[in-house]
Amino acid sequence: MKRLPIWIVTVLLALGVLTTWGGWYDRHEVGYIPFALGIVWIIFALAAAPRVFSDD
Repeated sequence: MKRLPIWIVTVLLALGVLTTWGGWYDRHEVGYIPFALGIVWIIFALAAAPRVFSDD
């Protein structure tokens, strides 16, 4: 597989953090689904992070 650009992983991680923060802040209005999706998004970004530094 090819290397991922670091900006893609950074954007994925930032979206996960923002979704988690917003989900926790509004948990009483929208429930815990956005918070849980943010956690899953962060895990997905961290799982993709080693592809940034891998050899082609």
